[in-house]
Amino acid sequence: MCASPGYAGRIARVDLSTGAVTHVPTETYAQAFLGGQGIAAKLYWDEVPPQVQAFDPENRLVFAVGPCAGFYGLAGARWVVCGKSPATTPQTFSHSNLGGSWGVELKSAGFDGLVVQGKAERPVYLLVQDGEITIKDGSHLWGKGSIKVREMLKGELGSPVKVVATGPAGDNMTAPATLLADDDSSGSGGLGAIMGAKNLKAIAVRGSDSVIAAQPDRLQALLEHVARLKKDAPNSEPGIGENAEAAHCTGCTSECTRAVYQARDGSRGKFMCQSRNVYSEWARKYYGQPNEVPFYANQLCDDYGLNTKSIAPIITWLHRCYEAGILTEKSTDLPLAKIGSLEFIQALMENIARRQGFGEVLAQGINRAAAQVGSQAVQLLRDDVTKSGDRVSYSPKMFITAGILYALELRQPIQQLHEVSRLAIEWVPWARRMPNANLSSSVFRAIAKRFWGSELAADFSIYEGKALASKMIQDRQLAKECLILCDNAWPILYVEHSPDHVGDPSLESQLFSAITGRDMTEEELYSVGERLFNLQRAILAREGHQGKACDTLPEASYTAPLENERLNPDCLVPGKDGQIISRKGAVLDKGEFQAMLAEFYRLRGWDPETGLQKKALLDSLGLEGVARDLAARGLLG
Repeated sequence: MCASPGYAGRIARVDLSTGAVTHVPTETYAQAFLGGQGIAAKLYWDEVPPQVQAFDPENRLVFAVGPCAGFYGLAGARWVVCGKSPATTPQTFSHSNLGGSWGVELKSAGFDGLVVQGKAERPVYLLVQDGEITIKDGSHLWGKGSIKVREMLKGELGSPVKVVATGPAGDNMTAPATLLADDDSSGSGGLGAIMGAKNLKAIAVRGSDSVIAAQPDRLQALLEHVARLKKDAPNSEPGIGENAEAAHCTGCTSECTRAVYQARDGSRGKFMCQSRNVYSEWARKYYGQPNEVPFYANQLCDDYGLNTKSIAPIITWLHRCYEAGILTEKSTDLPLAKIGSLEFIQALMENIARRQGFGEVLAQGINRAAAQVGSQAVQLLRDDVTKSGDRVSYSPKMFITAGILYALELRQPIQQLHEVSRLAIEWVPWARRMPNANLSSSVFRAIAKRFWGSELAADFSIYEGKALASKMIQDRQLAKECLILCDNAWPILYVEHSPDHVGDPSLESQLFSAITGRDMTEEELYSVGERLFNLQRAILAREGHQGKACDTLPEASYTAPLENERLNPDCLVPGKDGQIISRKGAVLDKGEFQAMLAEFYRLRGWDPETGLQKKALLDSLGLEGVARDLAARGLLG
């Protein structure tokens, strides 16, 4: 059984340079940060000095689960990987959230986290098994695809073992390199490249422990209550579709779009959500009809170990550069006239992952690649790309709140964005007068008042109320990343079968209390999220982020009119008093955005002129040591 309710009780540390394996108590970090991303960020702050670069042995790769992992029916099987990423300029802290089964297996093997440091002399993999960790020779795995490595290790160690691995893109330390685990759960943020830099090909985990709850009866009652709230809950994504079957993460009963697709040639794999759409439109244009090429494109990304969120804008940018005559097939050695074909995506994946030809340029990430090609190429990025090279979804021109969320994060803050965008997508059927649509504008405004601080947050024609909404969303979502609960299931904003249809944001804190026996209110849980948000802001500050000067959006956000949103092509949103309006053709107003950002800084307790944190705020959050460090570096407001 796990050491304490909700926790295995230990965090393992593996030094690949020396081969040493040691342990630290989880409680050292869990009191203030609960688990997951909170623990990972605190370990990173304590152990990775700002001068350390992504590929240095001193960088850490931190794997962590939360107290909710291992409990049936919670949608709590998520896990995180954190470290300094090569995908940003300057290189800085990044994080990735994965699902499937690997995280639960790590806890079952006796660990709440795993910290990897140093660099092995030759390729290795780790075997984590019921409290024991062994460094094994991985030379035979090097250069292989992520999917192939998983199959090989299951063949060697037995099918029950759970594997996370990186592909050739990670081995060759490309900026878009990912990790891929069982159930095709992928992790982005450039962290696969850190595995390559450490000569770490994979981590295989097998465990037999089970989790316990401090108050099992209370937990069961809460789960039954949650199940009633979620009955017939709408899903903002299209259905799973033909030749696909649902593939829930371990212990999850939530309805979601997580699916496994079986192609006509018998191959099977993940084909869902964002990754499903990376190549769909291109393939449809090229072939003139839907086919299975987008599925194979998804599989190629996963096996090579390349981030679909980074590959999507690369394809769009290559097409624009080709159309403008900036890049040619000769200069890139890529079949640019055949974008949308299987031939093109195969060549692109191979060249980036192996750093061949123009792939060497693209392997640095799209922002550096565009800068290398020239100013015209940079302009063609428009406002489609984040600071870490991810594709922008849920544009700030559509959802004003997203402007702050994007400006303050280097990578796509997808969990934060979803809290607004998914609710808006679920509102659209009512706006279109579809039968049995209960999420009306009045319900939307009531939800905004409860979850985002005011009804003004539900008016997408104005900037008022958006700063407070952004802060509340960030605090809630960062707390959720500590627990860790699935973004597809939490928070429960809308309830179809209730008189007012308004969800309950206190449920997460109640679940934590029932699992751990540590009483926590909704407000106390948000304080944990605020603590983590400020810790991550401090990490960025000492790694080169200059507050307001870096809290920016691309110029095209203010000049290029919004064309469409994939799941809401008419760009419908609630406006004043809940009126149905369209944001199509809209841009952000730069003056209004800057005023909104200054208000956000004030609400955060930061300096409104510089966006730098203040000592009093950090001290109030129990981050006195962080305040001292920033003060010594001249980084406080």
